[in-house]
Amino acid sequence: MRIAIVPGDGIGKEVVPAALPALRLLSDAFGLDITYDVLDWGADRWLADGTGLPDDALDRLPKEYAGVLLGALGDPRIPDMAHGREILLGLRTGLDLYVNHRPLHLEHGTIDLYRENTQGLYSQIGGSVGSRGRVSVAMDECVYTRDTVERFVRHCLDRLRAAGRRKVTLVHKANAVPHTGRLWQEVFRAELDRFPELTGAEEYVDAFCYHLVRDASGYEGVLASNLFGDIISDIGAALMGGLGLACSASVCPETGFALFEPVHGSAPDIAGRGIANPYATAMCLAMLLDHTGHADAAALLRNCVRHAARTGAATPDLGGTGTTVSFMSEVTALMEKRLTIEGPRQARRLPHEES
Repeated sequence: MRIAIVPGDGIGKEVVPAALPALRLLSDAFGLDITYDVLDWGADRWLADGTGLPDDALDRLPKEYAGVLLGALGDPRIPDMAHGREILLGLRTGLDLYVNHRPLHLEHGTIDLYRENTQGLYSQIGGSVGSRGRVSVAMDECVYTRDTVERFVRHCLDRLRAAGRRKVTLVHKANAVPHTGRLWQEVFRAELDRFPELTGAEEYVDAFCYHLVRDASGYEGVLASNLFGDIISDIGAALMGGLGLACSASVCPETGFALFEPVHGSAPDIAGRGIANPYATAMCLAMLLDHTGHADAAALLRNCVRHAARTGAATPDLGGTGTTVSFMSEVTALMEKRLTIEGPRQARRLPHEES
């Protein structure tokens, strides 16, 4: 299995290299034969030669790689994030990665949040009118096609059923944004008929965010459009303990190709200090391993990351005194210990830990 590694910008260039030894260890221990290529897409290349997403990238990636691990994009030298939009949105739309899965690991359990990833207000349809550098009129169009909503909803409901979920909540704003909102409602209700195991619910996005913060225990699976899912996922990250804990996968179910990305951004304020939290990046690797059929390796990594996050080797945002490197070194040491004691088959779980 070959993986494309894009460290990107800022702390992405710290957390990704720190996490790769754990991937190499798992590859050797479980006989996965994982290799990877590090690609230089990011601000430095954009500033050097104007390249964001190389011309052949959309052809090469699905042919040569099982997926992409992307560290972060964003650099103060490019304030309009032009390179980030070209790379990230180019990958999402060009490879049709229309399902974005952002699991929220909370005290009561995990909420599977699914965000539509390619249309809505992120379709880049619109424009502005102004003069002398001052915008007078600005328009961004929210566009959804029935085909996109149907395939997204159907796939997510299928995944939730397979995971043993019983309740799924559609988040929308049909009272104020009626046209796309009603399309989502109509498709959601129709598709639910195919999944009698699931009980459906609907909430307006503002009420949902209120309830999520007050008591998240009533949610199991959540479906949302692009913008709403983007906002909800960051609220969920705060409930987990911070953006440094939030991982994501953007998937095209038809091809199986996926992009795995921590959602914390490039964090230029702490870049270069060695204290960036690699938790989300490691959890992205666990999602990648699950996605490619290596559940035991994924479970071992996930549980060791959670255990290491409660030790002094963790980064300061988690209450530890460690660094990016010390955190992942602790993760690797825990995995080596479990593998030595129990071997690959039993080492997937730590005592009293859930996978």
